[in-house]
Amino acid sequence: MKRFRMKQPVYIIVILVLGSLCGVFAAVVNIVKAAQTPSVNISRLLLLILLVALALFLLVLCAGILVYPYYTVKNGRLYSSMGILHTSYDLADVTELMYFKAQGKLVMYFSAEKFVVIMLAESKHDDFVKALREVNPKIIYDNKINEND
Repeated sequence: MKRFRMKQPVYIIVILVLGSLCGVFAAVVNIVKAAQTPSVNISRLLLLILLVALALFLLVLCAGILVYPYYTVKNGRLYSSMGILHTSYDLADVTELMYFKAQGKLVMYFSAEKFVVIMLAESKHDDFVKALREVNPKIIYDNKINEND
């Protein structure tokens, strides 16, 4: 099993930090409001509890993506994990990896005319391609300056 840490662009990190802070702020505000709500107002209390749950979900979602997003090559599949979000791709279906230097994007193409942008530091590309080729040696890796190259 080989693990590769995702490289998040700065603007994504800023958005995730803001989302986490919003989740914390909303949870605290609604907990305080719930504590001040009289027990006779059950519908308002339930609404505040629901809002706290949603705020905590936002916090967990953003913080999970922010803390340790990674790719794992295991059992013939590429697994993508970002907090509570998980996806997997069958490496037998991967036909090509293309690095577009002008955009700084590594794109993984599949035989079913689908593609996925891989968020990985350029210094990790060789190790990543090597790990994928151990599973599927037919994967083609190429560099392009831009889409028209």
